[in-house]
Amino acid sequence: MVPRRNGFTLIEMLVALAIFAIISGGALLLLRFSVDAELASRGKTEQIAAARRFLSVWTADLAQAAPRPARDEGGVEHPALEAGGPVVLRMVRSGWENLDGAARPSLQKVEYRWDGKALVRSGYPFPDGAAADPGAAVLPLAQAPALRFRGNDGVWRDRWEPQRQAELPVAIEILLPQPGGEPLRIVSLVGVNYQ
Repeated sequence: MVPRRNGFTLIEMLVALAIFAIISGGALLLLRFSVDAELASRGKTEQIAAARRFLSVWTADLAQAAPRPARDEGGVEHPALEAGGPVVLRMVRSGWENLDGAARPSLQKVEYRWDGKALVRSGYPFPDGAAADPGAAVLPLAQAPALRFRGNDGVWRDRWEPQRQAELPVAIEILLPQPGGEPLRIVSLVGVNYQ
């Protein structure tokens, strides 16, 4: 009588371990791919969300731009809207809600600066003679944005040089540099909601 074999031979065990290793390696690669895709998707989603938040604030500020010159801390009068130098854009806007009932006007002077890493928005407690409040980064940027201004004559200009202190452009185009691609072009009307 031939004895019966119970169990596996060494060869069968090695084959089973090799198959298990191949399946485990494939599953690990699939998991790694899923994690990488999730991280890339999350990063892109955060980038899109930051751009949308910026677009919302930017267009609201420009839509409520007021044709009102403002004075700096030294009393020097500045035009209603100015751009250039360290300040990307500075203007006075209306529609500043006063939820806490503070003693202040409904007009607010705001400015956008590029600090080398992000576009930073700062507000002033008063349109005249006040220092800016600490700014908040509204959009991470590796390079400074470029602006163009459309005057009442319909011509786009690289610099805003108003004839009158209270003059505002009709529209502003901002070009936001994008990593590895064409800049994002946003055109916003100026002062359409001012009353």
